[in-house]
Amino acid sequence: MYFILNRAPFRMLLILIITVFSLRLTAQDSLKIYKEKVKLLELTELVQSMTQRSLLIPGYQPELKALVARQAFNFWQQNEEEKLVSHLNVYASLHQANKFLEYDSSIMSYGYNQILGHSQMVVSLEKGSDPNYFYSAGSDGRVLKWNINRPKGIPTTIYEEQDLIRSIDVSDNDKWLMVVTKNSGVVIVNQESSAEIDQTIRDMELVQAATFLPNKDAYLTVNKKGEVKIKGYEYPDEAVGQIASKVLSVVISPEDYTAYLGTEAGNVAKIQESTGNGDLSIMFPKAYAINALDISPDHKLLAIGRELGDVVIWDIEAKEPLRIISGHESAVTDVEFSPDNTMLVSASRDGTARIWDIQNTRKLPIVLDDHEDWVMTVSYSRDGKQIITGSKDNFIRIWQVDPEVLADRICDALNRNLTEEEWKEYVGQDIPYQKTCE
Repeated sequence: MYFILNRAPFRMLLILIITVFSLRLTAQDSLKIYKEKVKLLELTELVQSMTQRSLLIPGYQPELKALVARQAFNFWQQNEEEKLVSHLNVYASLHQANKFLEYDSSIMSYGYNQILGHSQMVVSLEKGSDPNYFYSAGSDGRVLKWNINRPKGIPTTIYEEQDLIRSIDVSDNDKWLMVVTKNSGVVIVNQESSAEIDQTIRDMELVQAATFLPNKDAYLTVNKKGEVKIKGYEYPDEAVGQIASKVLSVVISPEDYTAYLGTEAGNVAKIQESTGNGDLSIMFPKAYAINALDISPDHKLLAIGRELGDVVIWDIEAKEPLRIISGHESAVTDVEFSPDNTMLVSASRDGTARIWDIQNTRKLPIVLDDHEDWVMTVSYSRDGKQIITGSKDNFIRIWQVDPEVLADRICDALNRNLTEEEWKEYVGQDIPYQKTCE
């Protein structure tokens, strides 16, 4: 037997059999992979179709609209394909469904995520260290403190004067609230002071911009002359730099206390507290006003929101742009990184805010478009689960970041599932029926 198997013809035959068998297995595996790929693509197409149909279902059928959106979400979760586009329609259909489920016919409002507290446009939003609260400022001269868990409740008025407010800031320990005004300088309110003892600090020097220094009882200002100063309750006034162009935005790194100042001329000036030197270190070939700045939680990236309508992600260590994000149809007014360092939200005069995936450049942004006018300011909640926007339409809106929260709200609100007839119409006759809400 050993002699026969070692003869050349038999060896060739054995090799041929093994090769054919291997090729057959490879072909079977390839066919299986192909079929699975087709199935996932069909599922993607089904999700896209159902979300579009949900968006088109009229508002007088809110339950049907919501159930179709929720079932599309169920299929979307089952899809293992990379979600570069479908998440947009999934989010939009779930968000719209929640709006119509909570429609108030008495005031003809779809504002389930809408808060009204200011009589004029909302110009600035800030959060403190307490995750339960956030602050808003309006051009009506008021600063309000909101409970994010009960946004429909009555807010606390922290400040109210006949001032045009530019921006607000909150100290790291939540003790101090800064109000940057156009004509009355900087007002710093002690939130721990009682009615009997007013510990409000009024710095009457007119400024272009101001912000608290991280972890210090001090703040940085840029006055009308472009002089950059550090001030504070226990600090003497100290000049640390000079900026020639008008300053529109400022942010300070909590790592090394480097201040970045966005200018109307389209440059970002960098001033280090230790050296006191002003350095136009970030310059662009075509200059557009820098309306907004933010530093990532890991202190490695700087987001630069420009009048052009784009956001430049700047690598601080490498001193070069990492990515340019474009998509807004008008000027960017505000930017902020998510607390987990993975996302960025931008606000714009095009009436939208957009959530961008920093790590995946191929993924399209989620568009938040309920406002009826410019979106002036935007902020993540402290836990990163919600986004808060303020607009020229006088409204504040709170958006859920995770679409699963919106999907679960639908099932919590409804007492039924799709009927079999609705399933055949909006899902398909050849797809086995299942309960949308268990």
